Amino acid sequence: MYATVLEQHLRDYSPNVFFYSPLQVDDAFVFVLHRLFRTLSEMVGDGIVEVLHVAVCPKTHIPTVQLMLPPQLNEKDFGALFDDTQRLLHQAAAQAVN
Repeated sequence: MYATVLEQHLRDYSPNVFFYSPLQVDDAFVFVLHRLFRTLSEMVGDGIVEVLHVAVCPKTHIPTVQLMLPPQLNEKDFGALFDDTQRLLHQAAAQAVN
């Protein structure tokens, strides 16, 4: 449910984040993905963040996001963001189980 709200919010406030298919993730992960997409939106400025695909692990329900980012970004620019996002997704999964 909240994934749909997040998608609409990003369309309204971060129009440079483009989804190729509807975002379908558990509510436990929506806040973390919101943080990821909004941060990337700000980092790319006038560029586009393309969300190519979101796969969900059948066991943990943790989403894996495949992105296309503008070529001017280097891995050093966003590597820490991805590491932090992964850590937060695992924390959200652990809290959802408890």
